[in-house]
Amino acid sequence: MGQYAMIERELYIGRWHVDFLFADEGYDDELVLTRLYDIDAPVYIMREVNENMESGDMNTGFTFTNSDLKEALVVVGPSSSGSEFQSTFAHEAYHLAAAIASSLGIELDSETPAYITGDLTLELIDVICELGCTYCNKF
Repeated sequence: MGQYAMIERELYIGRWHVDFLFADEGYDDELVLTRLYDIDAPVYIMREVNENMESGDMNTGFTFTNSDLKEALVVVGPSSSGSEFQSTFAHEAYHLAAAIASSLGIELDSETPAYITGDLTLELIDVICELGCTYCNKF
């Protein structure tokens, strides 16, 4: 199991509490699994996430949402390049925005999910720029 330091950010999107974990070098498996447990992720989800982290695959991430608790965990894994980091972040941000919009009964083709995605991007721009540039400069 990995014990890498992860960049952590906590956001509130309306009534939702969202933890973002960015795995620059690798995962802190215990931290990720604890956060999932704390928001009542089912055991099968925790197993899938653990397998994903142990696989060592790059350019992956995951989002788990609990609509009842209005809690979410978004994890962006290690990336092979700045563009892959941006792609994974955008992918996971979409999952989060869609889950929040759906929980509110908002159509996914409305402006609301786009605004949610834009707002969380603004809140996380320091990490996005740091990691995006770091990955661009690594290779």
